[in-house]
Amino acid sequence: MFGDWQSGVIGTLAGTGEPGYSGHGGPGWKAALNEPKNVCFDAVGNLLIADSENHVIRRILQATGVIETVAGRGPSSQSQPSAPTPFPTQQTREEEGDPLADVDDAPEKAYSQTPDLSGTVRYVIGQGLQRDRFAGDEGPATKAMLNFPSAVAVNAEGDIFIADTFNHRIRKVNPTSGTIHTIAGTGHTKWSGDGGPALEATFNEPVALAVEGTRLYIADQSNNRIRLLDLETGVVSTIAGTGETGYNGDGMPALEASLAGPSGLTLDQEGHLYVADTFNGRIRKIDRQTGMISSIVGDGSEFRYERGVNDASIALSRPYGIAVTATGGILITDSDNHLLRYWDVEKKSMSVLAGNGQAAFGGDGAAADTSNLNYPFGVAVDAWGNIAIADTFNHRIRFIGH
Repeated sequence: MFGDWQSGVIGTLAGTGEPGYSGHGGPGWKAALNEPKNVCFDAVGNLLIADSENHVIRRILQATGVIETVAGRGPSSQSQPSAPTPFPTQQTREEEGDPLADVDDAPEKAYSQTPDLSGTVRYVIGQGLQRDRFAGDEGPATKAMLNFPSAVAVNAEGDIFIADTFNHRIRKVNPTSGTIHTIAGTGHTKWSGDGGPALEATFNEPVALAVEGTRLYIADQSNNRIRLLDLETGVVSTIAGTGETGYNGDGMPALEASLAGPSGLTLDQEGHLYVADTFNGRIRKIDRQTGMISSIVGDGSEFRYERGVNDASIALSRPYGIAVTATGGILITDSDNHLLRYWDVEKKSMSVLAGNGQAAFGGDGAAADTSNLNYPFGVAVDAWGNIAIADTFNHRIRFIGH
C-alpha cells in the first residue's frame, strides 16, 4: 500500500485530526491518535508509531494500511485491543497559540497540563494527570502500562524498543511471544549507573532511540546526555554530554561536549550517530571510530522561517526528529517552524520538503512543500525512500511518497 503513493505528494496515513484512541483493526486514516510523537519503520516496511498521549505503540501494516496496537493498554476508558499480528522476523519560540508553550491553568475545563523539556504540553481531559502508569512487565505488551512513550525502534530481528519517557525506562517487546519487559532504568529521575547493569541505572526522560546490532542508543533528554546500552552485556554507558546544558563547541570528544535537550537520534550507513541537539539548534555528529563530535548543520541562531526568503538558511528552530536517507542526506523536523527540511550533506545545502511555515492542517494530495504541518516531531524514511512524519498537533501521521 505504501508504494501506491505518488512521488512528492503528501497525504495522511493515520489519524482523523481529532485527538482520541480508536480504530484498532481498521484503516489507519480512520483511527484517532493523540499527539503522536515519533515514528519508525521496521525491516519489512511496517510503520510503528509512538502514540504518546494515548500511552501506546501502534503499527500500520505496510501491505494493508491497517492499524493495530502492539504495546500499551491505552486510555482506561477504552476496551483492550486484541493481540496484534505476529512481528516480522526481519527500525521556542513563543508565539500566540503555541501549544508547546506554557499556558495558564484553566481548572474550569477539568484538564491537567505538564510540559516536558521539549516544551510539549500534554492535556489530560477530565481525568487528571496519570503519573502512576508503570505495570505489566513479563506479561502481554498490550496489557502493559506505558507513560507517554516518545520513541520506538525496531532491530533486524523484530524486537521493539520503547522509550517509556515518563516511566524513565527503556522497555522491549519480544516479537515472538509479544511479552514486554524493562531493559534499562529503575524509574528514578536522575543520572547514575554508567559502567554497570542498565537495570540498575537511572534515566531522566529518555525520548529518542536508535538501534544497530547490539548497540541501542538512548537520548537521555533531561540528563543532557546520550547513553549506549550494550544489548549483549546489559551494560550502559554515556557516550556524549557532560550533563551541563548548553553549547561549548565542537571538535572535541563527545563526552566533553555540552548538549541541550537532545531529542532525536539516527545512524548513517557507516554507523556514525547523529543527534538533534534541540535547544542548541544544531544537528551534531558523533564519529563512530574517534568519538569526536561536530556540528553538521545549524548554528544556534534564532530562526523564523519566511517562505521564499530564507528557505536555504542553515539555522534551525527546535529541531527534533532526524533521519538519514539512502543517499546520506538528513531529514530534520524544524518543529517551531512547522517544517520538514532536508540537509544535503555533500552539497551542504538546505531545502524545505514539507510545510509552508504555518501551524495548521492542509495540503493533502498536493506537493508536500505547499502543505501545512503543526509542530511535527518525529520523522522516518523507509528502504524505498518513502517518508513518514509525526504531525504531532495535527494528531496525524503524514506520508510523502518517494
